[in-house]
Amino acid sequence: MREKWTFTPSKTCSIPNIASWEISNQKDQTYLLQVSWPLGWASEKPSTSANFLYLVDGNAVFFSATDTVRRRQARNLHEPGTIVVGIGYPLHDSVYSPRRAFDLTPPTEHYVPPAGPDGQPRAQPHGGADQLLVFITEVVRPFLASTVFPGVRVSRTALFGHSYGGLFVLHTLFTQPMLFDAYLAASPSIWWNDGFILSEEAAFCRTADTDTDTDTSHRPALRLSYGSREQYPVRQRDELPEQFEQRKRGAALRRMTDNCCEMYARLRGSGRLHVEKREYVDEDHGSVIAPALSGGILYFLDLE
Repeated sequence: MREKWTFTPSKTCSIPNIASWEISNQKDQTYLLQVSWPLGWASEKPSTSANFLYLVDGNAVFFSATDTVRRRQARNLHEPGTIVVGIGYPLHDSVYSPRRAFDLTPPTEHYVPPAGPDGQPRAQPHGGADQLLVFITEVVRPFLASTVFPGVRVSRTALFGHSYGGLFVLHTLFTQPMLFDAYLAASPSIWWNDGFILSEEAAFCRTADTDTDTDTSHRPALRLSYGSREQYPVRQRDELPEQFEQRKRGAALRRMTDNCCEMYARLRGSGRLHVEKREYVDEDHGSVIAPALSGGILYFLDLE
């Protein structure tokens, strides 16, 4: 006779050492702030130092990042703990919000609408990256320091983003390079707006010509990552031939591999930062998020 088991629904489904807040202003803008801290902490207010990892598109990557950090901490008890901070939106039916098109793209006077899946231009709200950056630096960071983790000293900080989020990471690096210690740009949308970010990169590199500081130990670090199938896609199982051809045309125009490799080569010679590039074989624009996030976290935590 089989043993009988009883299933009792939990009142809540909770994960230890995680908290979240909805942050609103008078303009009816609301963000979701998700935060996790080391499992070994009895509370979120110990007197210690910790790394801070900030993520945009927090709804899509916060829990993955938390799991990666916690697996790392279980094997590396000697290093500072890591606090994961996800910046996202109060969503219930998706991990992505249409607001990201505005929040994660740089301000620009000239705008070329990106092509949709059908190849036709689709204008989107855009240009809000500086506003989101102010929100992170002047609202989120002070709240964490004064209210959530008042006894925690900041060891090192990193910023991670994918796609438009990767574009946001590059914009932040090129305009405020000392704001974070590490910049983790996964599949960055370098193609956006006719490659607008390249003008910011050029301005960033030009400052190296007048920089007399030869000490590179405190310069920021950048990790560029992408999937091999982003520029060179493979037909999906249920994809019609005409759909695949349309997707190949879009991938060729966006030049993910070429853009990342060319930017890496230029930045490596600039002397302004430490830079690494990683291609993930057989990963496409969606599937590359997991290895790029995990690899980026390890890169950040292992920085010299």
